[in-house]
Amino acid sequence: MPFARSGRVRIHYETLGDPGAPPLVLIRGLARSARYWVDFHELCAERFHVVLVDNRGVGFSDAPPPPYSTAAMADDVVAVLDDAGIGRAHVLGISLGGMIAQWVAARHPGRVSRLVLGCTTSGGRLGGTTPLAASLALLRGGTMPFHDAMRYTAEYVCAERFLAERPEVIDQWVEIARREPPPFAGLLGQILAAARHDCSRHLARIGAPTLVVTGDADRLIPPIHSYRLAARLPRARLRVLPGAGHDFPTEVPEAAAALVTRFLG
Repeated sequence: MPFARSGRVRIHYETLGDPGAPPLVLIRGLARSARYWVDFHELCAERFHVVLVDNRGVGFSDAPPPPYSTAAMADDVVAVLDDAGIGRAHVLGISLGGMIAQWVAARHPGRVSRLVLGCTTSGGRLGGTTPLAASLALLRGGTMPFHDAMRYTAEYVCAERFLAERPEVIDQWVEIARREPPPFAGLLGQILAAARHDCSRHLARIGAPTLVVTGDADRLIPPIHSYRLAARLPRARLRVLPGAGHDFPTEVPEAAAALVTRFLG
C-alpha cells in the first residue's frame, strides 16, 4: 500500500494500468476516496497509467486537524507524483478534486501535461454560489451518520434518471462509506477547503491545455460555473454532457472516458 509524504501528512495512492502508458492522476471530490470511482478509472486504465489519490482527510490518507486548503492538497498530489517517480502527468479532478487540480496546474505547471476539470468551480466572485437547496441538504447530511448522508444527498450528486435506473450504485457508495467513514477532522477540513477555495485570480497563468466538463443536470455545482471557468482559462475548451448530473464519471463512465481519452490523445 504506497504512501507519499507531504510534509507530515501521509497520502495514500494506488496505480493501475500499464506503467509505460502516459500517466493520468484522478482526484476525487468531497469526502470521497479513490474507491468511489466505480467503473471510470478502469476504463481510463485501458489507455493510461492511472494514479488514484486519497485526498488528505479520507480513505487511507492521514486526516490532520483543520484547516485544509485546496492549494495544500494540490501539493499533496505533487508529493504522490514524486513518490511514484512521475515527472509530468495528465491531471483530472472532479468537484473538490477539480479545485485541487486547478492549483496543481497553477502552482506546479511543469508537472501537468493536460488538465481536465469536471463539475467544479474556480471559487471567488467568478465562481458563483451553490444552490440553496443543495447547501441545506449538505448541511443536514452533516448531522447524520456518513453512510446515511451518502444516500440522503444522492439526489444532488446524481441525476434523477440515473438514480431510478441504477440504485445499486448508491448502495455501493453506502457500503464504501460504512467501511471507511471519513474522520470528523478530515470531513471538516475538506468542507473548509472547498468553502475557502479561490483560484480565480490565478487561472490566467494555467498554461496547460484544459478540458472543462459538466453535466447539464448538475444540481450541486451548476453548469454556469464551468462556463465561467472555461472562459477564463487561456487554453480551455468546454464540453457539456446532456442529462448527466454532478458525478458524471459515475453516471456516464463510457462517454466520460471516451471524451477524456480523445482530449488527452
